[in-house]
Amino acid sequence: MGKRLNFNRLAHFVATVEAGTITGAATALGISKAVVSKQLQLLEEDVGTPLLLRNTRHLQPTEAGRVFYRDAKSALTQANNAYERIQDRDKTPKGVLRITAPVDFGVSYVAPFVARFQDTYPDVTIDLHLTDGLVDIIEDRYDLAFRIGWLSDSSNLARKLLDFEVIAVCSPSTERRLNVKDPEDLATVPFVRSAAFPENTEWVFEKNGRRQVLSTHTVSTMNITLAMRANVAEGFCYTLLPDFLLKEDLKQGCLKQLLPDWSSRAGGVYTVTPPSRVRSNALQRFLDIAHKEIRK
Repeated sequence: MGKRLNFNRLAHFVATVEAGTITGAATALGISKAVVSKQLQLLEEDVGTPLLLRNTRHLQPTEAGRVFYRDAKSALTQANNAYERIQDRDKTPKGVLRITAPVDFGVSYVAPFVARFQDTYPDVTIDLHLTDGLVDIIEDRYDLAFRIGWLSDSSNLARKLLDFEVIAVCSPSTERRLNVKDPEDLATVPFVRSAAFPENTEWVFEKNGRRQVLSTHTVSTMNITLAMRANVAEGFCYTLLPDFLLKEDLKQGCLKQLLPDWSSRAGGVYTVTPPSRVRSNALQRFLDIAHKEIRK
C-alpha cells in the first residue's frame, strides 16, 4: 500500500507561493510559522524534490515547484468546488440568472418556460435578453445562452437541446409563380439571408441519393428572423430558416415550403454556459428542467 498523502500540505504550499514568505502564508492560514515551515519540509520529503528556493527575505518556487503549484492550486480549487456543490445541493434555487436567446426562439420557447420556472422557483430573478446577434457570454457576463445553428469551436460548455432542419420558404403567390422542382431552380430567385448564417454557407439538398448545392442570389440580409418572415411573406423572394421557427406560418398558410421532398442541412439548438463547470443551484436547476420541457 502506498504512503498516505497529507493533502493539507498542498494548502500550506500554495499559500506560501502566493504570499512569498512563510510569515505571510501563516497569516493567511491563521496558523503559526513553525507549522507552515514543518509542513513544507514534510511535503518536499513526500514528493522527493525541492519545491522552494529559500533566502532570508523571500521564497521562490523551483521549476518543479512552479509545475507543482499549478496542479496543487487546481486540486484545491476543485476540492473547494466540491464542498460548495454538496452544500448547495438541497438549497432552494435563488439569485439572478442572466440569459440570452435568439428573438423568435426566446419569444416562443424561452419566455414561456421562464414563466413556468419562476412559478416553481419564485426566489430566482431572471434577466432575459433577446437578440439575433451573437453575444460573448463571458465578456457580457451571461450565465446561459441559447444558440441556434452550428457551434464554432469554443471553451464554452454546450449541450444540444433539440434538432432542426433548414427549409426554404416563400409566400403562397411566389410558390405558385416559381413552380420549383429542384434546388437549381432557385439560382436566380431573390434570397433573403439571415445575418446569423455566414455569407459563404453552402446549402446542400438531397433527394433519393441525388445531391445538389443551392446557389443563392442574395438581395438582402437581415438580423431578425421576424423581419425575414415578414419580408418573404410580402415579396417575390425566399429564405432558409430552421423548420421549428416556421411551424405556425406554414400551418396558417402565410408561408409555403419550397422543395418539400428534399432534405437539407440539419442543425441544433444548444444551451451554452461559460467554461467553469461549477454552476449555481439556480442555473443547474434551470438547465435540467429546460432540457426536459423545451421541445419542438
